[in-house]
Amino acid sequence: MSQSTDILIELRQLSKKFGKFTAVDKVSLQIYRGECIGFLGPNGAGKSTTMKMVANLLRPTAGEIWIRTNGHLEQLTGQNKDRLLDNTGFLIESPAFYKTSTPRQILTYFAKLKGYPRPEIKSRVENIVGMIGLRKWIDEKIGTFSKGMKQKIGIVSAIVHDPDIVILDEPHTGLDPSARRDVRDFILKLREMGKTVFLSSHLLYEVSEVADRIAIISHGRIIACDTLDNLESQAQRSTIHLEVLHPSEYRESGESTETRESQKFQDPQDSKIIQESQDMVTKLYRVLHDFIEPNSISYHRDTRVYQIDFNGVPQTQHQMLRALMANDIMVVEFSVPKAGLLEALYLDYIAKSDTEDLEHQKANIKVEAVL
Repeated sequence: MSQSTDILIELRQLSKKFGKFTAVDKVSLQIYRGECIGFLGPNGAGKSTTMKMVANLLRPTAGEIWIRTNGHLEQLTGQNKDRLLDNTGFLIESPAFYKTSTPRQILTYFAKLKGYPRPEIKSRVENIVGMIGLRKWIDEKIGTFSKGMKQKIGIVSAIVHDPDIVILDEPHTGLDPSARRDVRDFILKLREMGKTVFLSSHLLYEVSEVADRIAIISHGRIIACDTLDNLESQAQRSTIHLEVLHPSEYRESGESTETRESQKFQDPQDSKIIQESQDMVTKLYRVLHDFIEPNSISYHRDTRVYQIDFNGVPQTQHQMLRALMANDIMVVEFSVPKAGLLEALYLDYIAKSDTEDLEHQKANIKVEAVL
């Protein structure tokens, strides 16, 4: 993905101002063939504004957008926008459809609008509706659909013409967990099909499950862009989730299988479990003292999970597991959840950006006062 021929979209010093307010500030970003890049940031950070400029719904104040077509990158302009964007599908914000329309009518319209071969439109529409599990609803009026179903139709309307690039702005907005899972699975299908996906979302778990790289924007500026593993390495922090068996939860001294199994699920408020968890925290500090800092272990009674903060280095993670096993700690689970990791990194980057932005504002106020 490092070769320039693999770049499908390139943003070069892209900026957008609304009056005196700078919504996007010199954003540079390369999106590569076949990757899914997750675009994260707080409300008002500039995510949707950036995507609307790529979709030519907003004109940049400064900077350039380059899109690959016919084997080479070409700058997006008002004159060539239709040609350059033919190979791109967009879902910008929540879709709105006429209530009396059906998915077949909506998708057929978009396929014709984008120049999809007319003899193949009928089968194409039926295939992509089947991909999102709405085949039996293809001829039903969309006014009867749930929000999640409408959102799914909006997503497939962005790909009905089979583009190589798919840009999705908050596709999970307002969806229940089941619909979010369906959308997540569909994005994974797009990746398997070799599509390039540019995805913005507030739901860090959904992004962590599908994205090859993460770009974080704050106050209109890109403050981080890399794989999750590399961001973790750069931040030098991560969290291990550890589950172990306590002495009272599993004994091998002649007890029946039924008895041993039942002891695994004792009340987390049981005084014996509480004392054993406190003892385990002490033991974990003794075993792992070479790898962690003080106050870096916490125990969550409801989930029975010990959280261990460490430097995020894979070699350290391996050494910690070896130390646990060498000290006869009965490990049930030892993992670094991606969603929790992404949340911690995201909050760190945003907090640092907020501090820098505040200092910048104070500096500007001082300069204005002097002038």
